[in-house]
Amino acid sequence: MDKSYLFVPGNQFERIGKAIRSEADAVIIDLEDSIAIKEKNNARSCAERALDHYEIDDKQVYIRINDLKSDFWTKDAELLVKYPFVSVMLPKTESAEDIYSLNSNLSFGQKIIPLIETAKGIASSTEIATSAQNIVRLAFGAVDYCLDLGISITQNEHELIYPRSSLVVASRAADIQSPIDTVYVNIEDDSGFLEETKLAIQLGLFAKLCIHPKQVKLVNQLFVPSKTDVQWAKEVITTFEEAESQGLASIKLNGGMIDYPVYKQALSIVERIK
Repeated sequence: MDKSYLFVPGNQFERIGKAIRSEADAVIIDLEDSIAIKEKNNARSCAERALDHYEIDDKQVYIRINDLKSDFWTKDAELLVKYPFVSVMLPKTESAEDIYSLNSNLSFGQKIIPLIETAKGIASSTEIATSAQNIVRLAFGAVDYCLDLGISITQNEHELIYPRSSLVVASRAADIQSPIDTVYVNIEDDSGFLEETKLAIQLGLFAKLCIHPKQVKLVNQLFVPSKTDVQWAKEVITTFEEAESQGLASIKLNGGMIDYPVYKQALSIVERIK
């Protein structure tokens, strides 16, 4: 499962190359917020040149197109059709209809990550998550979400618990991968980035959007279960499976009770290190 998603401006040819060669699990070539309006056509052309020039190998590449209310998204979609191996991030997704509109302009099967950034998007998150088979996971955009609600992101981020949890529940209900957490805009504040990422993990978001390569390194470290957790999980799996073979489904281990839910939790921890 991909953990780190690195944004790179679509009009920066060399930076796109560096992003593709970086440690990020996935690269998002941005044609939206990081691109000035007068630069939209240039960014699209630059992204096309980069996709022709750089070897993608096993790197997952997405293009964040402009939102469906803009004047630019159809040309962005035309670019995507030329590269069926490239996936798409749809900003400001608010409904299943948005996904239908996008899919009607894509090559069959191109993967989609809906970026949820508004109250309407959060309210419709389950509908969005279940709207098409080529949706791989949801992503959260906290900055635009707070702008939509007229609030600010505080240090404790209590105002983001509900939208994050909503996307986690919607993703589980749709049986897709866990959501991707929002960007952390202060690239100089490593401690703040770490605290936010730990909170996201606690809520069930097991990937993160990054705007700088050094954030990628932190994410790749944080989203891997600790050695202690892995050791516990492996012990639980071994002990429970041995007991189950003898007809037992509820046992004690190190003072704790182990049953099927705990066993399945242990399996999920081990799965995250693969």
